Amino acid sequence: MFGYIKPVPAELKVREYELYRSVYCGLCGALGRNTTCVSRLTLSYDFVFLAIVRMALTGETGSLERRRCLAHPTKKRAVLTDAKQLDYCARVSSILTCNKLRDDINDERGAKRLSARSLLPAAKLMRKKALPELSELDAFISDRLGAQRELEKKRVYSPDAAAEPFGELMAAVFSEGLDGGAERIAAELGRHIGRFIYIADAADDLASDLKSGCYNPFRIEGKTDDEILADFDSHKEELRSSLTFELIGVERAVELIEPGEVPEYLSIIKNIIYLGLPAQISRLLDKNVEPEAPERV
Repeated sequence: MFGYIKPVPAELKVREYELYRSVYCGLCGALGRNTTCVSRLTLSYDFVFLAIVRMALTGETGSLERRRCLAHPTKKRAVLTDAKQLDYCARVSSILTCNKLRDDINDERGAKRLSARSLLPAAKLMRKKALPELSELDAFISDRLGAQRELEKKRVYSPDAAAEPFGELMAAVFSEGLDGGAERIAAELGRHIGRFIYIADAADDLASDLKSGCYNPFRIEGKTDDEILADFDSHKEELRSSLTFELIGVERAVELIEPGEVPEYLSIIKNIIYLGLPAQISRLLDKNVEPEAPERV
């Protein structure tokens, strides 16, 4: 959905990278099985991360198979199969995609709103197929997004306050169906990841939101667009500290995860947290680093 939660492939071992790619391909297949084939177009790095975290916490290993697909018909690739966590991530991804499109219809203008309207019917079908096992989570997601909209209607110009409902939403998404220590770790990790994503996305979209007149928590009441952008530039170190604070919360949760039967999962998670997310902060604030993205498959 957002694409901020990426590894740095150059720092992954070959086995780790192949495993990451197999989860990516496995999630693509799970989207097709659990919702619709169209849902494969919503595949994102963020949900690959969610799948890997839940695999690491539950100890689920799945099976590796070599398969061809429409995107790569000439060569078989490793694909993770028989993993309940992939099915879960596919269903929750479809629920969140549908909700995001509804928000875009309410919040965006012009081409973005038109695009959201055209995609919503397919997204509703995806959500309907995903719902039977996740109706309570779907209700909670709707509730937290409703709280988010209320903050936006009230023009709450505070990134920290505005990020909290999405943090609560992601805490529930990460921890759904888990128990004990795994549930607590997943909830804490998810909450800080959610807040990180919200704040980073708001910072990324500030210029375009000012131009379109959309809500953005970095707006400042009574100031012109140029003054807001200048103020944003002068407070970049405060934003860096805010994102780093969320990152520290994620790190504390990750350090509680045991290596498990497939220690490569934890290695991939640490690559994303200790290298990938700091690279995203640098991209946002320094505008001179573009994080290396995993190969699309």
